[in-house]
Amino acid sequence: MEQNNQPNKNNADIKLDGGGEPIDFNPKKNLSQKTVALVLVFVILIIAGSFYYFYKVNIMLPINDNGPKENIETIKDKEAEVDKNLDADKDGLPDYMEKIIGTDADNSDTDGDGYDDLEEIKNGYDPLSDKKYAEEEWQAVKDKIKAADEGFYNEVFGNTAVNSEFTCGASTVNDIDGNTYNTVQIGSQCWLKENLKVTKNPAGEAITRYCYDNDPSICETDGGLYDWNTAMNNSTQEGAQGICPNGWHVPKDGEWYVLESGLANGSCDKERIDWGCDQAETKLRLNGSSGFDGILVGYRSPGGDFSHRRSMSTLGRTFFWSSLESEINAWIRDLGAGDSTIYRSNVYDKKFGFSVRCFKD
Repeated sequence: MEQNNQPNKNNADIKLDGGGEPIDFNPKKNLSQKTVALVLVFVILIIAGSFYYFYKVNIMLPINDNGPKENIETIKDKEAEVDKNLDADKDGLPDYMEKIIGTDADNSDTDGDGYDDLEEIKNGYDPLSDKKYAEEEWQAVKDKIKAADEGFYNEVFGNTAVNSEFTCGASTVNDIDGNTYNTVQIGSQCWLKENLKVTKNPAGEAITRYCYDNDPSICETDGGLYDWNTAMNNSTQEGAQGICPNGWHVPKDGEWYVLESGLANGSCDKERIDWGCDQAETKLRLNGSSGFDGILVGYRSPGGDFSHRRSMSTLGRTFFWSSLESEINAWIRDLGAGDSTIYRSNVYDKKFGFSVRCFKD
């Protein structure tokens, strides 16, 4: 038998007929390379997934005790959409600003002293207590307001230099018609000493002013009589400027209360719908000790009748609007010649013609 001298060929050395590299039929070697490739792919996927999870958790949706937050850009967008006109308690201090200062956005008088929060801050009083700010404390609060909203800051404090030249009780005020009014300081408050008699709103537009018995000369001595919507210049915001001169507003119900309670002998119920605050009426009337000089000018009924001017002896009365709405009516104060108390009521229709005394911002 002829001996085969050809070398043995294993499967790894078999070549294709066309030549080229040997075909590797080694199953162990083939399996090892595939496994390494799969492991590498798997590791890459794990690393990529880890980076994605880190980005999502730590950048897009940071976690705190209250759960996930929006990403930073979304938060900025939402902050930019804050309604800066939102003022739940209608004290002139927007809700977003109340949060910054720490006052109660649902209570116009956080410390319950009879003064609205914004009014206190403007005048250097702490709305969270019954005390006045130390100068550095007041400055810190003003700095907070300015940092949060410089426009609002300028609106509130921008006229400080001008206001510092105004001395209540000595300075006078002009309305848009050029009428001049004296002022009176009563306690911490500043009031016009005379009833408003303007014929135009602050924008210069003509308004309806009634004069007692339709006699224009009486408006010069007694002031005009206005329905509530006209007095408020069609605003329903308590403390609105209404038809008052710039820097003044239609008094708030609480501002009337501070006035009457400060002059009363004894208790004075803030929430009454009745006569109260004994002796305050006497002090507020013409030639009374307060200097308010509330002359008894009467009123105009919705039907056009005039009544109760001071010439009617003890029947003389005068009614003043507040800027606080009460359902279909509005709150008023009523002084009467035969009384020593003041009537607080919300029973009169807004169409009555009553007097307006403006209050300093």
